Amino acid sequence: MKTLNIFRILFWLLLGIILAISLMPAGGAPTVFAYDKLNHGLAFFTLSLMARLLWPRTNVVILFVLLMIFGGGIELLQLTMGLGRDADWWDFAADVAAILLGISVGKLLWSKISRHGVPE
Repeated sequence: MKTLNIFRILFWLLLGIILAISLMPAGGAPTVFAYDKLNHGLAFFTLSLMARLLWPRTNVVILFVLLMIFGGGIELLQLTMGLGRDADWWDFAADVAAILLGISVGKLLWSKISRHGVPE
């Protein structure tokens, strides 16, 4: 299996893991940081960076909108599921900021990789 395909599988696994953690009952979800917005930032920065590097020819606006819909969808699901979770639009704002940063960093990295090749 090609390395690129492995990373694409990892992207989809990460997307599923983020969705599963986001929809766990309140208090049951694992976290990396004590501050919730940093957890959102880490998740969506990683997703958007990977998306930009894995699909470099895809329009960045499309990547941004799809990831933003994913983040907003999580907040709407949390609002309606009744598991002690609630929609927090500041969480969504953290997602959007992280998406913008991840796509930007991914674009910079891709330009370096495409000019100089992937380091061995």
